[in-house]
Amino acid sequence: MTERKRYLNTFCTVVFTGLLFFLFGSGYLRGEIYFKDSDRQLEVIRINGEQPGLTVLIFGGIHGDEPGGYFSSEILSKVKMIKGNLIVVPRVNFPSIMLYKRDLNGDLNRKFGDREKPGDPDIEIVKILKSLMKEADVFINQHDAYGFHRETFISPKYNYKMYGQSLIIDCARFYSDKLKKQVELAQMGKSILERVNRQISNKDHHFGFWDHDSVAHNTRFPEMKKSATYYALTTFSIPAFGLETSKDLPSLNDKVKYQLIVIREILHEFGLEGVFPSTDVATPEMYWIEFLKNNKDTVRVNPSTNLRLNSGDIIIIKNIVSNYDNGLSADIMDWGSINDVDKEFRYSKPSVIQVKKNHLVMGKIFLQGFLKDSIREISVEVNGKKQVIPNWGKVEISRGETFKILGTSPVLSQTRFDIRGFNAPGSIKDDSNIVISFEKLLPEYSFLKKGSVYFVKVYSGTQLTGGFQVEWH
Repeated sequence: MTERKRYLNTFCTVVFTGLLFFLFGSGYLRGEIYFKDSDRQLEVIRINGEQPGLTVLIFGGIHGDEPGGYFSSEILSKVKMIKGNLIVVPRVNFPSIMLYKRDLNGDLNRKFGDREKPGDPDIEIVKILKSLMKEADVFINQHDAYGFHRETFISPKYNYKMYGQSLIIDCARFYSDKLKKQVELAQMGKSILERVNRQISNKDHHFGFWDHDSVAHNTRFPEMKKSATYYALTTFSIPAFGLETSKDLPSLNDKVKYQLIVIREILHEFGLEGVFPSTDVATPEMYWIEFLKNNKDTVRVNPSTNLRLNSGDIIIIKNIVSNYDNGLSADIMDWGSINDVDKEFRYSKPSVIQVKKNHLVMGKIFLQGFLKDSIREISVEVNGKKQVIPNWGKVEISRGETFKILGTSPVLSQTRFDIRGFNAPGSIKDDSNIVISFEKLLPEYSFLKKGSVYFVKVYSGTQLTGGFQVEWH
């Protein structure tokens, strides 16, 4: 099947539609994922408020090297809407985000004109984005840019040519057929920024307002006629804003915080109300990757770990467990594409898997061949029945059952098992051949202290040589 046909088929069969429901009083959140099995995965989050109101559409990450937009839009997807609705596309250009490049197939924000380039891999993405605009009453396109926009020239970094810290519109006023009224867009934008700048103590970080007047025949910015904001305004007659935080801000947290301050004030301007979560960006942390090995065994491998394989072994990356749920990718280097989740990989030589949250590397897994003394299997006993699992495998057990560690294959000298959260009696330092029940384990040593997943480590002398997880249900 060609790549184009695969995209079209995925477009027709939207994965996840209606599956992600989280009740917010009488409101709800729904997620849709398009092109789920490709690098161009596109997630759309819809948040309906408890009370009716306008619908605001927000794009993050239309350019892959502008993290303030896509990290803040992820936070927006967790807003509890009281009045009005949000449609959030956190990562419009996921391939570019993973590679931290502005674009891969030409500027995606210049593909909203009337002409489509045949064979452009972004065409189907743009069609979906345009269809979302049709549902919206207001549109916001999030960006990062260099410098700090000011009305006059102050310095090379602070002047009227800089895009950073600006709110951009395409015309000062227009009659909105969608809203059925005259919209004073420039007046609104200035009012929004007055409120925004009062919330920013550092005046160097204040936002500037910028009317590109892109609708004019003799505009100084003719390229903007192909942009998403111009298309939303002229095709669907809705107010549209380009929001730019500065790439020169000290931290990602600053970019995200300012993005959310501006968006909150835009929502307020149009009568929307919501409860925002914390604006702090948690440092991405990878806990483990879950593999399906040879279509039968589950293997869970922590970062910076060697996963040892036989030549010809098949592994499939099934899940990335992290402190984030979305925007995750795993790239088997020098093989496949930039995101190899759910793809069948046959091991033949050493390689590395690089795991990312958006563009940030969270960890690496090293694929290596077995050594002579490498642990291949671990034997356990669950409720008196023997089980054999691969090294770094998983034991699933109900809370009323017990398990016991029997040993490893091959048998190593000075092998010692350490069950995290279990205190062996007396001076015993090896936790094998001891019947373990759920009640004997301390929950503060479990994964995220939730009392369901416990780690078992295997040592040969003082060297860590393997392990597995025990997951209680």
